[in-house]
Amino acid sequence: MAGYIAALLSGIVMGLSWVIFKLELNLEELGPADVNWLNMIGVAAIIWPVYLIRNREHLFPRGQPYRWLLLFATLAAGIFYLRNIGVDLCGPTTAAIISRTETGFVFILSYLILHQAVSGLGWIGTALLLVGAMRTIGIGSVGLTFPLAGVAALAVAAALIALNAVIIKTQFNKVPNELVILASATVQTIVFSIAVPAFVGLDGARYVLAHPHAMRLVALASLGIAGNLFLYYYAMKRAPMWAVRVLALVALPAAVAGDYFVLGQPITTDAVQGMGLVIAGALIVIHAGRRRNGDGNDS
Repeated sequence: MAGYIAALLSGIVMGLSWVIFKLELNLEELGPADVNWLNMIGVAAIIWPVYLIRNREHLFPRGQPYRWLLLFATLAAGIFYLRNIGVDLCGPTTAAIISRTETGFVFILSYLILHQAVSGLGWIGTALLLVGAMRTIGIGSVGLTFPLAGVAALAVAAALIALNAVIIKTQFNKVPNELVILASATVQTIVFSIAVPAFVGLDGARYVLAHPHAMRLVALASLGIAGNLFLYYYAMKRAPMWAVRVLALVALPAAVAGDYFVLGQPITTDAVQGMGLVIAGALIVIHAGRRRNGDGNDS
């Protein structure tokens, strides 16, 4: 049960973090690349001291899958980049729809690689979560566009998310969570530290350094990302991959709630209905996953 609770908390933390991302992007001086870069620097600044303290006797022990960690972190950087391209070309609402293809990829890889078939009850819970998530963010009430390049970028990002989930499940069972986060944050920091100055410029970084309120937003976002990752990796080691990825959909209603309480955005009737469906779907997915395990032991 601890794995399922961690998955729910991970989704909630990430949904609330999206509100902070919006506040960062509301600053005219910061673009998506700036936000990704600065947030990853913050995550690296958080995780390096944690890792050095917890592993001071053996910083990089033998026997760890370092090649898999490098591949995982490189794919993560690609996911961020492709997702930004997709959102820019398609818009956030269309991007939210295309990104949900991740669920299909996860189910396929769960069956083909992990040999974890989803039960009928699990499909029902997943359907409720998907419908509720789409309802929450107003799918169907706004116009949608599907430019081929944007759709392709989002679909590839969704496939890479599913592939990274398989890597976590098959290669990282005995890897400390802080080492996984360290690899991801460090590689992404290096990649964006090259790409952003070369293609975007340093105006965003200079603005953050000169304005304390922007620095606080970056710090909060970094804490949210780090907290989400700890919870996510914990959940992936203790619950079925498909259930963890599906439960991540609770991030959408969490973000809507954050919009209401932090940004003062109104909550529509559709959003309330969607939240109810998400909660029902999450409960069914948890029940289905634990029943599939027989006695409710960790997967």
